[in-house]
Amino acid sequence: MKLFLRERPDIQETEVEVRFRERNAEVENLIKAIGASSDAIPGIKENGDVEMLYMSGILFFEAVDRDVFAYKTTEVFKVRKTLYELEDFLKDKFFVRISKSTIVNIKAVRSVAPEDSRRVKLLLRNGEYLIVSRNYVNDFKTAIGMKGGDGK
Repeated sequence: MKLFLRERPDIQETEVEVRFRERNAEVENLIKAIGASSDAIPGIKENGDVEMLYMSGILFFEAVDRDVFAYKTTEVFKVRKTLYELEDFLKDKFFVRISKSTIVNIKAVRSVAPEDSRRVKLLLRNGEYLIVSRNYVNDFKTAIGMKGGDGK
């Protein structure tokens, strides 16, 4: 694959053109990555300031009590969406539900290790660990490209 970048001060917004001979898995992943990098939602800092959060910079979302938080490498933001809304919004954007209260960015996962009781332990790029609950292991394995989760 070749990559060409051209700065154009005369255009109003960033444009991306993807040229391909065949629309294969590599092209589909590229389309998903470009789409995910431009999607953003407002996040609220602890002091009340609002910042736009780009999906590519978010490691995971977690519901705590009645609030949902977005975790970046060193910052945490409150978001005004439910996990169900986020799950729908993030469909096909490299995010997957790993428990009742957590959605993870699979691009932020550094390593995957089996855990007891059919659970899976994830190491994220910031050094934090998350557990994939056994009810969501198959979905997670499918999302990262492992065929099924039933041992076949």
